[in-house]
Amino acid sequence: MIHVLEMPCDAPPRVWFAFDADDLARKLDASDVAELHAAGRCRVFADESAALAAFERADDPDWQGEGWRARWALREQLVALEVLADDL
Repeated sequence: MIHVLEMPCDAPPRVWFAFDADDLARKLDASDVAELHAAGRCRVFADESAALAAFERADDPDWQGEGWRARWALREQLVALEVLADDL
């Protein structure tokens, strides 16, 4: 599963997934993620392991300041998909 984290400046972060590369291409064609990606405001994680590793890197620059919301959105996605235990 491929995870996509959108971090627009004027809206809350959003995380979604694609089942495979074809599904990702279809979803990207139907969205405006290209602008976010060009601005460095979109991250794509190739699989659950990559998304989990990114979430666990607390010192990641994207998670600093207001970026905590993006990290939290990624956490919620990983919990919903049972990749990460909800042990808070």
